[in-house]
Amino acid sequence: RERERERERDKGEMSWLLRAADSAPGSMKVHHMGNVALAALTPAAAFLPKDSGYLFPVDLALGVALPLHSHITMNMVFSDYVPPGMRGIARGGMAGVTALTVMGLLHLNLRGPGLTSCVKQLWCNSAASKDKK
Repeated sequence: RERERERERDKGEMSWLLRAADSAPGSMKVHHMGNVALAALTPAAAFLPKDSGYLFPVDLALGVALPLHSHITMNMVFSDYVPPGMRGIARGGMAGVTALTVMGLLHLNLRGPGLTSCVKQLWCNSAASKDKK
């Protein structure tokens, strides 16, 4: 009964994302939509050419979808493995990490080369150094 009251209170609010991202109403729907988005965006980012006009929106979407998906997943881990008295601290810490990650990826996408270009550089640099040897 207590849980039902919490769910009713949380409807229409985004605060569930901070308090209990794994058990609030709608959180599993957001998590599953994130799965679908990541399944579509990841190959798109990998195969789009550097000068494609679609790369910027894909990078922005990945910059939000990856941290949000990770945030909800880590809250599931907290529910399973963190003692009840420590969950609030763990969830608060995770909210901070998620916020910093979103801000960092947003900065990378808006002012830097973009998420996809940075990841692709991991392979380009190693291939160039092998050619020099």
